[in-house]
Amino acid sequence: MNSIKHFRSFLTGFEKLIDYVLNFLIAYGAYWIVRVLYPASFVVSTVRGLFIIATFCLIASFLYNYYNVYLPMRTRRPLFFISRILLVNMELTILSVATVWILHEKSATPFIVWISISIGISLFILVSKKVVMISFLHTLRARQRNIKHVLLITDSQEMADAYMEEILDNPQFGYSVIGYVGNLNVIGLPHLGTTGDLDRILKEYRPDEVVLAFDTVRKRVITKYISVCNDNCAKIMVVPAICGYFRSPRQVTELGNLPLIDIRSTPLDNAMNRFLKRSLDVIASLFLIVVTSPLMLFTAIGVRLSSPGPILFRQTRVGKNNREFVMYKFRSMRVNDSEETGWSTEKDPRKTKFGAFIRKFALDELPQFFNVLKGDMSLVGPRPEVPFYVEKFRKEVPLYMLKHTLRPGITGLAQVKGLRGDTSIQARIDEDIDYIENWSFWGDIKILLMTPFCAVNRHEKYAAKEVEELKKQEEKQRRRAEAGIDDEEE
Repeated sequence: MNSIKHFRSFLTGFEKLIDYVLNFLIAYGAYWIVRVLYPASFVVSTVRGLFIIATFCLIASFLYNYYNVYLPMRTRRPLFFISRILLVNMELTILSVATVWILHEKSATPFIVWISISIGISLFILVSKKVVMISFLHTLRARQRNIKHVLLITDSQEMADAYMEEILDNPQFGYSVIGYVGNLNVIGLPHLGTTGDLDRILKEYRPDEVVLAFDTVRKRVITKYISVCNDNCAKIMVVPAICGYFRSPRQVTELGNLPLIDIRSTPLDNAMNRFLKRSLDVIASLFLIVVTSPLMLFTAIGVRLSSPGPILFRQTRVGKNNREFVMYKFRSMRVNDSEETGWSTEKDPRKTKFGAFIRKFALDELPQFFNVLKGDMSLVGPRPEVPFYVEKFRKEVPLYMLKHTLRPGITGLAQVKGLRGDTSIQARIDEDIDYIENWSFWGDIKILLMTPFCAVNRHEKYAAKEVEELKKQEEKQRRRAEAGIDDEEE
């Protein structure tokens, strides 16, 4: 079974050689193009040109390896490798142009053209090659070729199920679990023996990888398992017991010599990403305030004429880091006493006719551009909720409070997918967390472009269902309390 290791080593070495040859040929071809374009000013001999190309390709190979371009492709997404190839080519461009300006300031143009052609074509070719390789290998593994055979060591049904779910959901990864070793019964996998038989089982089956998955286990016990695996030269992976809490990309950091797992790492932890998002918010909100100012004026006049009361409706919402802020909307209802706890419905008697109109087309949301400009909100993000419902949902919906790790948005991934009330709160939270975990600048642009097509507000007719469901849950809890039934008794 260990042949998979030899195949991976061969594939990595072969890919490094191919990349070097491709870069060399591309740079050599660009060299002759530049000689034709600049016959007088580009006076680089063929021998000197070959030396420059060879040096350039060696530096490129070193950087590709340094930035993990040649890591195993089994479970990593193409974007992981594409981003690293882009980074290497950016660094090569900066390094090459700086060198040219230092050595050939007066005749830099031909060299810069040479660099541009070489790196531009190289970027396209290497990215395309990587995507094709990953697609080919995923197809191969989905057809049960190039399979990695795994031995699971566990006494936990839950941990075994979690691991197997990922294996079965991703056949393109090419994993096959040959069975498990453990002292307790685990349903759904062949039982190869107890932990006392581990040494014999490793020698007999020779798995490509051993995975330890325990809810709880003493250090001396797991150290014993690792020692047996090391004696058999088996690769070891450990599923953390807290894996159920992972919803975002993980990072392993260190406290001295102690490894720590960051279970809440997100793209917006990066300062540059936060800067890009905030820059988009400020520039776009200023632009939208100017563009929609006639609509705001029309709406303000309509609100004033429709019913007595203020033009703007100010409501406390919960934002980033659970901090409360005042959110602005055009008032769509008559002034009432349920502004902080009441959800509006399609036939809400508090709503004015003009209010129904502006809510239908989301015109009541326009003042929130000023919230974005102030920094209370973002253009894109999870929708903010009033404190009353935050307190309810944080107890009832798993991971609900994760949405408050970034600024709330005027629109969001859940909203453009139509999750405005017709589905459960949990479904919306799942989309919000997916947005947080996989944030990208272009993802925000995409959501903003989709939002106008989803602007007609259809969620009100579903809000009553959510309120009714909450009332049913409260009534059920009240009856159980009166009957003296404890939730733990079920």
